[in-house]
Amino acid sequence: MATLNVLMYTKGMASGHLSRVNAIYKGFLREGIKCCFSLIAPRSKYLEYLHSDIELRAVDDPPRNTDIFICDWKADEFVYSLNCRYSRAWIGLRRLGKIKSTFPDYFHVIAIEPGVKGDTCIWPIISTWRDEMASREEFLQIVGAEPGDRIALLCENGAYSVHPERILLRNSLDSGMRAIRCSNSPYAQPYRDLDYFPIARLFYAADHVMIGAGYNSVHEGLCFVHTDRLTVLYVGGDDQRQRLRNLGSWRVKCPGDSQAHLLVRYIVEKILE
Repeated sequence: MATLNVLMYTKGMASGHLSRVNAIYKGFLREGIKCCFSLIAPRSKYLEYLHSDIELRAVDDPPRNTDIFICDWKADEFVYSLNCRYSRAWIGLRRLGKIKSTFPDYFHVIAIEPGVKGDTCIWPIISTWRDEMASREEFLQIVGAEPGDRIALLCENGAYSVHPERILLRNSLDSGMRAIRCSNSPYAQPYRDLDYFPIARLFYAADHVMIGAGYNSVHEGLCFVHTDRLTVLYVGGDDQRQRLRNLGSWRVKCPGDSQAHLLVRYIVEKILE
């Protein structure tokens, strides 16, 4: 197969949008499909965490044409400005959200959460796989703890300043648990203990994980944290209350690992060919 030109676009500004970009690029790598992967993300606050092999482009400087155009979350004026012949395949990724997610008619819409309207559903699309999990020994080194310590990770990036503090400033843990406050958000800099990306690598080795109910956090928690070691809380953003209501049924259905490589395979085999 010839090298594919892939352009992904997201107008989202939270870290989860950028994580999905990384997830899909890694999906190409894991499937052994060669690609030149570009990203346009005009509002992202987290570009320093973009995979080093992804080319960042400006809105006014897209590639001349693409084989696969992937739009995360929803289409906007930029997407509608592109000629329908610009790409061979048009993919829209749709998750739960209070803001309506729409795409042009020529898009193939992939739901990345159960119960979301789309042409098919492939989930979860997260940037960490089970075979990338840190060992307990590596985990303790990263968080600066001793073998006998019981460690709880309190993790929240959040799109707005109030979001991280709703998790990171909580004091509701068991008395024997040491809290490590983890965030990549610039808002959390004064009171975080750890700035580590991707934080999901540490979930399996932690004694407890407390997270907000955003897309990435929830699905990483379902994949990598046992039920009795996971606390999920509403912090605001997209449709977190509905996600919280679905946790129990989703855990039963969850594949237990990122399915981004299967999403890539689906695009190449079912849509592009």
